[in-house]
Amino acid sequence: MGMEQMLRPLTPAYSAAVRARAAAYRRGLLRTVRLPRPVISVGNLTFGGTGKTPTVVALVRDLARRGRRPAVLTRGYGRKAKEPVLLAGPDALAPVERAGDEPLEMARRLPGVPIAVDADRVRGGRTAIGAGADVLVLDDGFQHLRVERDLDLLLVDAGDPFGGHALPPRGRLREPLSAMARASAVLVTKLGPKTAELSSIAHVVQLYAPDVPVLGARLEPVRVLTPDGPEPPAILEGRTVMAFAGVGRPEAFEELLRELGAEVAAARWFPDHHHHTARDLRRIRRLARRHGAVPVTTAKDAVKLPADHGVWVVEVEMVPVDGSWDPLWELVPGIVP
Repeated sequence: MGMEQMLRPLTPAYSAAVRARAAAYRRGLLRTVRLPRPVISVGNLTFGGTGKTPTVVALVRDLARRGRRPAVLTRGYGRKAKEPVLLAGPDALAPVERAGDEPLEMARRLPGVPIAVDADRVRGGRTAIGAGADVLVLDDGFQHLRVERDLDLLLVDAGDPFGGHALPPRGRLREPLSAMARASAVLVTKLGPKTAELSSIAHVVQLYAPDVPVLGARLEPVRVLTPDGPEPPAILEGRTVMAFAGVGRPEAFEELLRELGAEVAAARWFPDHHHHTARDLRRIRRLARRHGAVPVTTAKDAVKLPADHGVWVVEVEMVPVDGSWDPLWELVPGIVP
């Protein structure tokens, strides 16, 4: 008997526990907290990568362009330290073991924006407000029901939208699909060039959440960091690369490299949030040399490498298919000037 078959009887209990917890918050049996600043939650319904970090980066940048002073509240999943950390740009970074990989990536890409790393998001929110924030972006917040939010954005990956339509162990859903009804909006991420997936995914969303608007976004590369400095993504065209990453859905990274015209000669995937060791890096370099390839990874992985790693790093950003985040901000009047 396989592990999935052994664990399958636990699925109903897991589903019941998830539903009971959500109902307890909805009925006021578990206390929620209203922070004294608007809160925008960005989360997902599945285990694995849906593009939360690139979406948070894009929304924070858009809010800042519009004159707001945003901050990010994040748990810092996978970090070894327990104490709260406040990051504020590349000159105030903490070790990855203390802050976590995703908070460090956000801090590097959002200079000057407070990143409050704290498992207690209420306390983190108060810390961010004390640092001058006038709007709070709650990272991975869809299941963090303790913090009340003004906008609840649910991300769905176009390449694997509904986690096999099942809870663990058969699928990757963190909650039943009916939980989509809690969202203010669903953002379908990682859409292809023709956005063909958007209508079919929107149809499924409407079955469970008929009043929730469905928006779309693409994951677009913005630059490639090389040992000689930043380059446009076109530098990958025709280039033989060896890809490696420790992210939720690494095959999406390989697809992105191929779309940019790179020849992926080899790939090495690690578990999500993997902390790359010196031994890992030696093996990666050896494999790259064997194929005459350039080692290339994600921005999330790069923060866990030594400063002289010599690896090419692809930075991406979530871009709305309509060219503007206005349809999202219009759901919460007053969130932007």
